[in-house]
Amino acid sequence: MKPGDVMAEAARAILQVEGVRQSWEYPPDDISVAPSGYVSYPEQGEYNQTYQRGQSGMTDLAIVLIAGPPGQRATHDTLMGWVADSGPQSIVEYLAAWPWESCDDLTVNTWEIIPETVAGVPYLAAMFKATVVGPGEG
Repeated sequence: MKPGDVMAEAARAILQVEGVRQSWEYPPDDISVAPSGYVSYPEQGEYNQTYQRGQSGMTDLAIVLIAGPPGQRATHDTLMGWVADSGPQSIVEYLAAWPWESCDDLTVNTWEIIPETVAGVPYLAAMFKATVVGPGEG
């Protein structure tokens, strides 16, 4: 499993979520529209999870979706749709159903509403942390 490939595929996946207009496979310097999203760097990876390097993994891969400016009803509604357990904007449901090619599975474990400043502009965002498992390279 190649972490960069997982990050790129996750960026393509979140771009398909209802309402997301842009996505990046790494944290951007600037955004031109919201809602948008990006995949940040995993906090940790693991090798040799099964015999003869059969499986690798990443923990706490951050997927950040930027909803919009604080204090707006549309920002609130977008965030609540993303963190819901189900529905057309539910990230946990959407990514669980995605046909992953770069890994065997990506499981969203947690979410957190965070302030996010991009190019000096304040936004509210939802940060999701995921665990990823895939084939080892051995």
